[in-house]
Amino acid sequence: MSEELVHDAPQASEDNAGNAPAPAIAKVSKSGAERADEPPANVEDKAPEAPELPATDYFASPAEIAPLRGGASHIRRAWPYLLAGVVIIAAVVFLGVLPRLKLKKETAARAVAAKDALPVVDVAIVRRSSAVQQLTLPGTVTPSISVHIFGQASGYLKARYVDIGDRVHRGQLLAVISSPDLDAIVIQQRSLVQESKDFLKRERTQESLARVTYDRIHVLAVDGVLSQQDNDVALAALLAASANVQSAQNAVGAANGSLQHATSMAAFEEVRSPIDGTVTARNVEVGSFISAIGAGQGNGPAPAAGSGAPPTGGAQGGELFEVADLRDLHVFVAVPEQDAIYMGTGPKAVLIFSEMPGERFDAKIIRSTDSLSQQTRTLLMEMKVADPKHRLRPGMYATVQLGFDALDPGILVSGSSLITLANGVFVAVVKDNVIHMHKVQMGRDLGTEVYVTTGLNDGDAVVLNPTDAVQDGVHVVAKATPKGVER
Repeated sequence: MSEELVHDAPQASEDNAGNAPAPAIAKVSKSGAERADEPPANVEDKAPEAPELPATDYFASPAEIAPLRGGASHIRRAWPYLLAGVVIIAAVVFLGVLPRLKLKKETAARAVAAKDALPVVDVAIVRRSSAVQQLTLPGTVTPSISVHIFGQASGYLKARYVDIGDRVHRGQLLAVISSPDLDAIVIQQRSLVQESKDFLKRERTQESLARVTYDRIHVLAVDGVLSQQDNDVALAALLAASANVQSAQNAVGAANGSLQHATSMAAFEEVRSPIDGTVTARNVEVGSFISAIGAGQGNGPAPAAGSGAPPTGGAQGGELFEVADLRDLHVFVAVPEQDAIYMGTGPKAVLIFSEMPGERFDAKIIRSTDSLSQQTRTLLMEMKVADPKHRLRPGMYATVQLGFDALDPGILVSGSSLITLANGVFVAVVKDNVIHMHKVQMGRDLGTEVYVTTGLNDGDAVVLNPTDAVQDGVHVVAKATPKGVER
């Protein structure tokens, strides 16, 4: 087999119309056998001006050279995509890997710097507090005089003449209880009194007869007409009659006492106010049954426990009405044990109510229990409120501000500064960028702040929210905390 040679034919020049160049004609050398087997060439595929070639060479058709030209074309078209892929890979490496390497390097550098750097602590400059102290406590407004009116007569409420909010006077009729049993007892006791009086009359008549009889027999006995025995019998009869009279008088007194008791109980059918004031509670209605202990029944169920609603009827202790004098109001305050030693009668207080912002009411401490409650460890104090315009109401919540003088209250520090250890309570103080642990003694505790009586000096820089790194002798960098955010 002879060697095949492919030669690029000269390209035809482009025409004026801009047509693509004529396809190249490849020159191939083949053996005689291969030329004999090939079909005759198409006359239209040959250029009319092509010269005649030797018998050993021939021109390949476009169909034969198309695969060769197609592979080169595919390679030329793939180059832009390959170049774009390389660019993308380079961008990914540049934008993704390199920043991460840089961040990792910076993080390692910061870690090394943080390891070698001094810890930073927040400090606050503390000052010794003034001797004039102020205590703020919650209080409740209550009337100075408040009475719960009970009914001591059993029966049904026949009439009701007042309701809540009505002004009443002492002795004013509030309601009437219908009690037929008491009325019947009064009638019965009156009959017994009359019967006792009649019996007393009869006994007095018997006594008079016995006295006349004795006088007669005594004269005859002295004259010797009758015996001494007859005289003694007449005298005994007189003495017995006198005793019967005395017994009858006592029975009349007992009957009168029973009648008076029944009358007094019947008087409780009329429910009257014992003071001048305002009706603040009414727990019964016409037709309600009133027991002998004053509990009203039939006026609706009592509210469930924990519902927050005010109790009514028997749930409030069984009173029919509650009358309070709203002209004189007091405030009760429970003072904690640590502040009770500074309290006394006479000092003034200021009351603030959220319902009346910007207004202040003066109050005066008038009395205290002088004894702490064993349950709450507080001292109960009573204050009289000045309310000339009568705007306050019993039950209102008040914020009470008490002023008092403390000999040496100490230094006020944030509660977050305290470090509780096994051997006591300490406070970390920074001096010359070095931690010094000071053992302190605590005074009054205000919740978020605590008074320190010993262990600190005026102007010390106290560490706030100390961590485990805060130890005695450790070098630190102090960072001052703005005033007001120490907590």
